Amino acid sequence: MIVLKSSRENIGQYEKAEAVVLFLCKECADHIRMLGLPEDFYEVVAYQIKTQGYGFTDKGSITSALMKTGSGFTRLIFAGVGAGKECTPNHLRMAAGNAARELQKCKIKQAVAAAPLLTNPKRGHYLKALAEGLLLGSYTFDKYKSKKDTGETGSSNRNEKVNTGVTGAVGENEENILVTVFTAIENADAILNEATSICRAICHARDLANEPGNVITPDVLAAEAVQTAEKYELESEVLTVKEMQERGMGAILAVGAGSVHEPRMIMLKYAKGGDKPFTAFVGKGITFDSGGISIKPSDGMGEMKDDMTGAAAVLGAMETIAALQLPVNLIGIMACAENMPSGSAVRPGDIIRAGNGKTIEVDNTDAEGRLVLADAVWYACRKGATKVIDIATLTGAVSIALGEHMSAVVSNDDALAATIIKAGHRAGEAWWQLPILEEAEEMLASKCADVINNAGRPAGTITGGVFIGQFVDKGTPWAHLDIGGTSTAKKSEGHLPEGCTAFGTATLVELARSF
Repeated sequence: MIVLKSSRENIGQYEKAEAVVLFLCKECADHIRMLGLPEDFYEVVAYQIKTQGYGFTDKGSITSALMKTGSGFTRLIFAGVGAGKECTPNHLRMAAGNAARELQKCKIKQAVAAAPLLTNPKRGHYLKALAEGLLLGSYTFDKYKSKKDTGETGSSNRNEKVNTGVTGAVGENEENILVTVFTAIENADAILNEATSICRAICHARDLANEPGNVITPDVLAAEAVQTAEKYELESEVLTVKEMQERGMGAILAVGAGSVHEPRMIMLKYAKGGDKPFTAFVGKGITFDSGGISIKPSDGMGEMKDDMTGAAAVLGAMETIAALQLPVNLIGIMACAENMPSGSAVRPGDIIRAGNGKTIEVDNTDAEGRLVLADAVWYACRKGATKVIDIATLTGAVSIALGEHMSAVVSNDDALAATIIKAGHRAGEAWWQLPILEEAEEMLASKCADVINNAGRPAGTITGGVFIGQFVDKGTPWAHLDIGGTSTAKKSEGHLPEGCTAFGTATLVELARSF
């Protein structure tokens, strides 16, 4: 795991480090003497420029060289941030993620990180991005491998404290990598501590979503949420099947009816905002999605263990907000169920009744996420939320529209949507607002019920969001976040690891700040 600390530039630490990571954009490379490096280091930089030009500063590039020093050998790692306008906090975050994996690959135990950018006392946001990149980029999930990936960290045994890849004291185990970040920013330690808290929660969410469906069930996820609540002194509530029946939550009950693992509706409450109104973060928590009776194709079905990433993101965000003691009032709702086919499963053509009294025609049992969220957003309003933001791996259509690096926002409030997009920009997560089409509600009309759960392929991301919005109390500002294309990465890139990314967690934390 990576452990961070800050320091002023020190030529002695450069010489003693096993590795020195220099984060450079093209323009910064010409000002590298600001870093107070040993003279031998400048000679290597000059050689790189002479032989490669400035290619070693290209966005996302990693160039590694072993150089002889007075005390032995030092690995010099150049992490490219780009040129001109490419030199942004998010590109620095990506470069740091790539650098973290290089440190692991080279089995480094002590390293120094430096960048001309960090000699500016006003660049605290760049320091935070660099720290997040190092911490998040070092994450792997190898809990179930008999032989661990060399030099990389993974998750601990489920019965032990979850290992997020960012916690622990130096010397606690042989896998620690101590990275000293050279910076002139006065409150650097506070920034690094905050980044560590955020990344700890993101990696917790990644751990949960990477776990297989036979480990994470609705009941286990509920226990994890309660454990988090106890640690951070949050109010918690877990509704069982009987309690959801009493409240008329027929939508989530229908989704969970085919599984031996009963559904759960989980609520966490954080109240540190005085008289401020409560905002609800609501997450889809389908711990495994077979599609139900409308069963999915077998190819790729194993990835459906991550269909609870929305709930994991909410849990991670609530954990971070409580750890940082932000002065806000929040409710976290996690609607958890397993969608399986069986003799007791909901069928296409069935009509069910949600908590708000609306009847729903089930056209496709694989459009189950919006059903559990229908009851969840209604319940959030019952718990006092005056603003509701739901997050879900809701549709495959979102990746057709926006690709695999941007997520969608559907909202009845343009100001709320704009706030979310800005929060995501600060967190290094990209969002795009999709319009609510005038005909969307007509597309969701049913001939035999109040609404149908599937409007077909056209505008699938929009109609999925609009469906959920119909169960929020009238007049309540609401936004739906569809992370169907960004919740999982096919390969490790920057600070995003192969597997679950926990996309959206950092945005929710930044959004809470804006409140």
